Amino acid sequence: KMSTSFTPRTNPRPQYPPFPKVLSQALYVHARDMALGCGLAAALWPLYSRARASWTRSDREFYCLVMCAGHTLTYVIFNGTLQLCEKLGLFAQFKMARKRAEEPTKELYKQLVAEAAVSHLIVSPVVAFGVYDFARYAGMPLTSASIQQPWVVIGLTFMAAHSFNDWAFYWFHRTLHAKPLYARFHKQHHAFRGSIGAAAEFAGPLEQVLANQIPTVGFTLLTGQHALIQSIWLVLRLTQTYEVHSGYHFGETWAGKLGLTANGASFHDHHHTENLGNFGAEHMDWLFGTMDHYLTMGGEEGYLKRREEIGRKVAEEAEKQGE
Repeated sequence: KMSTSFTPRTNPRPQYPPFPKVLSQALYVHARDMALGCGLAAALWPLYSRARASWTRSDREFYCLVMCAGHTLTYVIFNGTLQLCEKLGLFAQFKMARKRAEEPTKELYKQLVAEAAVSHLIVSPVVAFGVYDFARYAGMPLTSASIQQPWVVIGLTFMAAHSFNDWAFYWFHRTLHAKPLYARFHKQHHAFRGSIGAAAEFAGPLEQVLANQIPTVGFTLLTGQHALIQSIWLVLRLTQTYEVHSGYHFGETWAGKLGLTANGASFHDHHHTENLGNFGAEHMDWLFGTMDHYLTMGGEEGYLKRREEIGRKVAEEAEKQGE
């Protein structure tokens, strides 16, 4: 039975993982963003500097270019690659199986493409154009300025942005699951019961602002970070949300073991297929007691086994129909 409950609970309640394990996982993902963020900043600064030096238009327009390029290129490259892999049958062993009722329809795909085009080609540039004034007011330097902060401060900035996103997303998202709000403001996103990466931002205007934009860019905007730092954090956050919506579980791959993947795909996939808790990062749901159903199912191991069973049943049904 599907639920839109603000506080989904089982009776009796399951035993939650021990605090040290949850804390270590939370610290790990924060440290990962610090390392990846600093690495990308060092690698991209020469390219960014050359592009800015050759730019002849306004500072505002370059800011829009940097932010929109980070958003759109990440969306197209990440999700386009996954779609191509699915067509070619690559990484099939990491794909979480879907019931027939969980597969997106052609009409839903068409709606997704149309809304994504409007979002990336119209809404994002307009938002970035308008946000520029606020960013400058908050202390953002001109895009032509160098990054003055020491590396330790830059690293801590990425960690703080991650934490800000965890808290803001969890509470905005969980609030949208309250019954008075769910049908009107959040149900669109759950139209993809078997979620795909490209549908991570498939949402109405209010949800886009509250659960997507504010948690994602809020910290770097409010603290007046350099445009390159803002864009890099945006890319890091987008790749994470695209992956956890992708339907692929890469946790056991070499990339997953090196910390190069989000490793939360099964956790959020459960949120879409079961719609019973798992509102945000795993440590947030642990802290506020909203992962009962996931744990009752056996956590990650139990959920992945359930998906394997579903895959076998779907294959058997297809084989019978073929006969």
